Amino acid sequence: MRKNLDQFMNKPGTKIVILTLTNHCNLACTYCYEHNKEIQSMSFETARDIVEREMTADDGSDFVCLYYFGGEPFLEFETIKKIHQYMQSREWPKGWFGFATTNGTLVHGEIQEWLVENASSMEVYVSVDGTREMHNRNRSGSFDWIDLDFFSREYPFAKMTVTEESLPDLASGVISLHERGFEVSANLGYGIRWKEDAPDILAGQLEELTEYYLAHSQIKPATILNLAIMDMNPGSQVPKRFCGVGPYMKSYDIDGQVYPCHAFAPLCLGKELAEKAKKLDFTCLHSLSDLDEKCRSCPVSGVCPTCYGINFGACQNVYHIPDDHCQMMKVQFLANAAFKYELYRRGMLTLAPEEEYRLLRNIRAVQELAET
Repeated sequence: MRKNLDQFMNKPGTKIVILTLTNHCNLACTYCYEHNKEIQSMSFETARDIVEREMTADDGSDFVCLYYFGGEPFLEFETIKKIHQYMQSREWPKGWFGFATTNGTLVHGEIQEWLVENASSMEVYVSVDGTREMHNRNRSGSFDWIDLDFFSREYPFAKMTVTEESLPDLASGVISLHERGFEVSANLGYGIRWKEDAPDILAGQLEELTEYYLAHSQIKPATILNLAIMDMNPGSQVPKRFCGVGPYMKSYDIDGQVYPCHAFAPLCLGKELAEKAKKLDFTCLHSLSDLDEKCRSCPVSGVCPTCYGINFGACQNVYHIPDDHCQMMKVQFLANAAFKYELYRRGMLTLAPEEEYRLLRNIRAVQELAET
């Protein structure tokens, strides 16, 4: 499980500062949304100036989650070490914690030793897409390059992306990671074109996964069956944003330019669209008129996973959700509602009366998706 990051990320007053240390990666994953990779890196001096500014800014934040990002961030391990040492050498007016997501292929030897030595101020999560066959199909045949024993022992949290090719094996992929000791974040890939039969395949896989969790109640369900149904507010005229982008999130490109998040940076969008993204305003209240018409009356609006940057790159509309992705999310929410109700029916949930009411109300609202 994630040892510290969840409590920090969910803490009021926490600011996320993303440092894109490199635009380069040593893999070529099939679903990667970073379309403008180059062998370019952020200098230590640029990174130092950024963290100095963000750690001392009078902006209402009192804690900084410092996200070492790429490309593959551990291609710039020496820079990570220097930044982290600089952070540790100062007394700051804000608390801080470092983290990174990695493809895992470079995390051996010295890097592993450094991570263990800095465990009180640093966490790292590995992207692994299920079984060896699934992973290799998606991620450049790299499964055997990763020391999964190290990650399952020190950082047992795996990020799994589901693609058109791996969808038929979704359940077995998630289960295989659980059996290696991982908590699993499994999500449908963004920007993927789903075929006509994909919703039916997804429904069958989620049904299989539901049966697994009902038989193994000690295992925390993967995110794909752990959506925020309890946080739904059907009928709200002021829907909340799913994404955390806003005043307390900043993403810095290799040259020190700042963007709303990494998905709006030139690495993902190219320079022209990234410049337009700088003008987006995420400080104002979200309104129904911002959404696609199909989303305005949808009960899961606000908790439905979407990536604003990828939406913007596809059609220059942050809130546009492609119809094929929408159909896949309907299936996912229906499966989540059925799973939650079965847990409730079996007495496997501990709920206060008001929580019980909200859960049943929201499950009923989700069930209406089957009629649309």
